[in-house]
Amino acid sequence: MKAKKIAARASAAALIIALPLFLALTSLLPLISSAFLRTQYARPDVPPSSMFSPEERLAAAAAAAHYLLSTEGIDYLANLTDANGMALFNERELTHMVDVKVLLGKAIMVDIVLGLVVAASLGILLRLKDTRHRTPYYLFTAALVAPALAAAALIVVPLQFRWFFVEFHHVFFEGETWLFPRSDTLIQLFPERFWFDALQTWLLLVMAASVALAIGAYAWMKRKSVGAS
Repeated sequence: MKAKKIAARASAAALIIALPLFLALTSLLPLISSAFLRTQYARPDVPPSSMFSPEERLAAAAAAAHYLLSTEGIDYLANLTDANGMALFNERELTHMVDVKVLLGKAIMVDIVLGLVVAASLGILLRLKDTRHRTPYYLFTAALVAPALAAAALIVVPLQFRWFFVEFHHVFFEGETWLFPRSDTLIQLFPERFWFDALQTWLLLVMAASVALAIGAYAWMKRKSVGAS
């Protein structure tokens, strides 16, 4: 009996901690897509490229996104050329893209582990007789954590975006390997304003997914309370 109580408490805690992180990491994936790139480049506040036409810019950005999510090696990007036959990305940019792909791969692996933790926690809570009826409550509580944090970040981070942007790169990349002149392809494709809007979109996606899950959990709670009465 004691072991079951420990398992129940551990599962509830794991669910409440892991679910918000799982939603946050999963919500990153839609940002690495051609659809998101089209939406971003259509925004009036994202400055146009001074070196590429809108079509060329979208094609190059889509190729960068494809590289990050595929099994392609860095040669895939190294072999890309512009209309004049010049390489799109220089060696410094290619090195950075390798670092980004490694970081994204680690994030995806963590996301998978978190998804397994969420699934296992729900499975244990539903299996145990004492916690089965409380599972939607735990799920509802976990679902509310992410939008609360995202809403706070949506207010605070844009006010200090430059600081956040710099510190993020200092934490996850070595030295100044992430700094590029405006004439480099990566800056032409992804100016700072692009990342500002992307951050806001990501936080909104986290909030939307969390609220949808919370609504589902609340409906589950109401259905159980009606069934118990």
